[in-house]
Amino acid sequence: MVYNPPMADDLQSQMKFIVEQQAQFAADIGALKEMIEAHSRQLESLTSNVRQLIEVNMSLTHHLEETDRRLGARIEQLAEAQAHSDRRLDALIDTVVKLVRRNGGAS
Repeated sequence: MVYNPPMADDLQSQMKFIVEQQAQFAADIGALKEMIEAHSRQLESLTSNVRQLIEVNMSLTHHLEETDRRLGARIEQLAEAQAHSDRRLDALIDTVVKLVRRNGGAS
């Protein structure tokens, strides 16, 4: 029978525990590194998507501003045409009223 002092068993048990803990820590750190890399890739993808959304938003804003400008010009043209039509209609009404009065206005 081999005599092992009690401290040797305790020390060996403690060393085994420490080695197992270090192995677990190493595995956990490896898993964390993989997660960080995956999250970094996701962040890059999301950042790219946000940039694309900003570009689309800026483009839509530009087109909306251009459409508003063109619509404003068209409304102004329509108002001018309406005013011209009103003047011509007023002149026609005046002409008809004059003709009716000149012809006696009565049948």
